[in-house]
Amino acid sequence: MFGHGGILVKTANDYLFIQTRNDYYRNQSGFTLIELMIAIILGLLITAAAVQLYITGQRGMAIQQSAANLQNSASFGFEYMLRDIRLANLNAVKPVIDPTILHGGIVLSKANLSSVNTFTITGETAANNLMTQGNIGLSNLQDEKSDQLVIQYRNTIGNSFDCEGNQINLNAYVVERYFLRADNQNNNDPNTPLVLACKATTYTKDDELKLDGLNGDGEIIIPRVDHMHILLGVASDTLDATTNPAIAGKDGLLDRFGYISIPNYLALTTKPQIVSIQIGVLVRSPDSVGKNDLADVNKTYQIFDVNKALKADSKNSLYNRQVVTQTVALRNGFGLQENPK
Repeated sequence: MFGHGGILVKTANDYLFIQTRNDYYRNQSGFTLIELMIAIILGLLITAAAVQLYITGQRGMAIQQSAANLQNSASFGFEYMLRDIRLANLNAVKPVIDPTILHGGIVLSKANLSSVNTFTITGETAANNLMTQGNIGLSNLQDEKSDQLVIQYRNTIGNSFDCEGNQINLNAYVVERYFLRADNQNNNDPNTPLVLACKATTYTKDDELKLDGLNGDGEIIIPRVDHMHILLGVASDTLDATTNPAIAGKDGLLDRFGYISIPNYLALTTKPQIVSIQIGVLVRSPDSVGKNDLADVNKTYQIFDVNKALKADSKNSLYNRQVVTQTVALRNGFGLQENPK
């Protein structure tokens, strides 16, 4: 006999209710199409949020890594360079730095390198005499050229090395040239991939006829630098530096100080004594941080008296940059000042 939703079958002792197939499927419950669509949409939203968090985390990690690499390049590279610059003018003929002093710490003329009038430097050209000069090197700032610094000192301690890692003979004069050049490896960099490099050489005599080894690519000190600018700290002896203008004359004391660019210093008729230098570089991270819509492509960078924007390039916003400056007192160039009184 048929019961509600199935068949009622009589057995020997009881009745057995058997549910039919149609009634079995009719009693099952499940998701409707709308419910499935809502579930899929919610799943996609959660997945999209997770992907966005991952991308944000990756970008944040890239920015932090870029900043760390930038700091490492600036800190370690700068310290490596400044360690030798502080030795400038060590054991020169006089404890004074200017273009006339033999073995002077800042190489501004050939008189700083040799007492021979016909002295030459291998590789020198009209554009670059391989001595301290301003506005001669490559730069990624608009309408600017980088400066070049050449220093020298005498190795009196032995067992020391120049900026290229070459061992220096005892009592040899070490000459080091710091400059910007194009890197041979271009990893899709913006503008020209520039590095701060150092080229070093040595000589031993006061009357050298020629200096070899100062030209060439040198060793990379900082891997990505967009600009380098240098100011010379000068001092002069006046009777009274508290007035403006200072009272001319000499009393045996350095009492008037200031900073001047290399070209302006070389243009002076009477060149004052150099007692310090200021070095400023615009360092760029070697690795890209990805697209940054908030980056200001027209941003200007202040490096002492230079304030310029980068040369236009669509990839400029993909990298971090930082201006790093350092003032170095040339402790071997303050001279022995005696008060005539």
